[in-house]
Amino acid sequence: MKRILFTILSLTIAVFTALADENVTFRAAAPNVVAMGHKFTLEFHISNAQPTDLQIPDLSAFDVLSGPNKSVANSISVINGNMTRTENTTFTYILTPKKEGTFTISPARFTNNGKTIMSNALTIKVDKSAPQQNAAGGNGNQVHQDEVGLSDKDVFCLVEYSKRKVYEGEQLVATIKLYHKGNVRGFDDVKLPEFNGFIQQEITLNDKERDSGIETYNGDRYYTYIIKRSILFPQRSGTIEIENGKATVVAQIQRRSNRRRSFWDMDDFFNTTQTVKKDLVIKGSRIEVMPLPQENKPADFNGAVGSFKMESSINSTEVKTNDPVNLKIKISGTGNIKYLKNPEIKFPNDFEIYDPTVDSKVSTSGNVVSGSKTIEYLTIPRYAGTYEIPAASFSYFDPKTKSYKTLKTEAYTLQVEKGANDNAGNTTVVSNFGTKENVKYLGKDIHFINTKDTSIKKSDKPLFGSTGYYLWFIIPSCLFIMLFILYRKQLKENANIVLVKNKRANKQATKRLKQANIHLQANEKEPFYEEVLKALWGYTSDKLNIPMAELDKDTIEARLTEHNVDKNTIADFMNILQTCEFARFAPSGGHEAMDQLYNKAVDLIGQLEEQIKK
Repeated sequence: MKRILFTILSLTIAVFTALADENVTFRAAAPNVVAMGHKFTLEFHISNAQPTDLQIPDLSAFDVLSGPNKSVANSISVINGNMTRTENTTFTYILTPKKEGTFTISPARFTNNGKTIMSNALTIKVDKSAPQQNAAGGNGNQVHQDEVGLSDKDVFCLVEYSKRKVYEGEQLVATIKLYHKGNVRGFDDVKLPEFNGFIQQEITLNDKERDSGIETYNGDRYYTYIIKRSILFPQRSGTIEIENGKATVVAQIQRRSNRRRSFWDMDDFFNTTQTVKKDLVIKGSRIEVMPLPQENKPADFNGAVGSFKMESSINSTEVKTNDPVNLKIKISGTGNIKYLKNPEIKFPNDFEIYDPTVDSKVSTSGNVVSGSKTIEYLTIPRYAGTYEIPAASFSYFDPKTKSYKTLKTEAYTLQVEKGANDNAGNTTVVSNFGTKENVKYLGKDIHFINTKDTSIKKSDKPLFGSTGYYLWFIIPSCLFIMLFILYRKQLKENANIVLVKNKRANKQATKRLKQANIHLQANEKEPFYEEVLKALWGYTSDKLNIPMAELDKDTIEARLTEHNVDKNTIADFMNILQTCEFARFAPSGGHEAMDQLYNKAVDLIGQLEEQIKK
């Protein structure tokens, strides 16, 4: 009896196992044809089994963007009182083809109750002109597709240049732009190309200008966002390599499904979106910078590149001695206007000349840097007569015509008459503003009148022949000689403008550095760097007797070398100049970097004072 029961039980288990094996299905699904560069979904569907040793075929012909992503769904159906429960497991891969051709995906397999279950094989044709598939399979069946990754075609960054071939000093526009399909929510980490070899001036954009709209790129439509737009001025000729940048974008992806969900698909119900990150490479580029032609290059050319015009004016052509004469020159146009050097004006030898004041106004209109630079020259005629101020010239290179152009101001004839207060001994003080009201005469024609008792008293001792008698002659004579020597020395030093500037160099630099420290404490970056730059330029101009029109880095370096200044000190000086020039247009350092730069500038001027001997 026991043997009969055991046999019946064994047969029952075998029948149920066979029936279970018959109900297990394993199917692979993917599009038959996909487009090159587009992503598609490969899915493996398993019914009524939970595989633990699933073996996926070789997918080396494709890039795996995501997967395997496992999802499990259970369904229950009741028919004529009979309840049937079905368990479906799906493994999903997001793939993109590496090259064109026809590829075969071998069957996948797993073991169930000691029996090997295999899926069907797939054949996929990759064609450049094939339409993008929206479903995993091409046979019309309703299959599951989830978007769980971002491909390089979904989001990427490009650097767009207005020109790839420019002249040295010619401006070009660089725009770093993000292309995406509308799912980017922000940036996690950004390191933009630094554009070494260029002076960079960033264009300020509002939110509306940054969201530049929808553009078509390689046949696909993208939303675009401008990360940064700058105007670049190349500082040297040759091929300039721009290094790569990088950025990490944060995107929110919608999980889409084209199958019917059952009531029990709670995972899909609550997880319709997910946040992902993707690292992007902002590819650099090469800019070819052509050297400026040497043929027909004017002698007064100082590196101006663009399109300019120049005009001049003078406050009066009929003045009196010791009256100030203001000559203004205004250069306006588009190009590297901030770095234009002042035109040289040759004033008569009998004129006292002061350092010019410069007012620069630069703005960015669209993708072009434009503005004006006004130079005001102050001079004072000391003697009467007729004098001529010759025309000043300004030369620049025009990239549009590929030629040099020279502009000239008007020549002025001055009629100088003798002033009413032009008497010997009067002292003239001139302010930095150069107006007539600011020139004041300190000589006085009415002196203090003594009102004390002046009665004469008779002395018992005769003055003649006494010691006091001779001291009254000797002491005033000695004082007169000493004062005369000091007076002549003072006149000589005041006449030596070079010596006067040399003595005031450190004082003027200290004053400007104090102003820079005020901006430092207020964390005002651009005014801070500008004051430090003015302090260094002004110090070298006064200390080394370099006219402002000839002041540049090469001249400063050469003059410092002539004065036997230490090479490390010269290198530090040039580094600070370069840091200030770049930081004025592309501030990148924080308060700590500004504080370090300020301390370096103060120490550097102290070192130069010790090393430069006059």
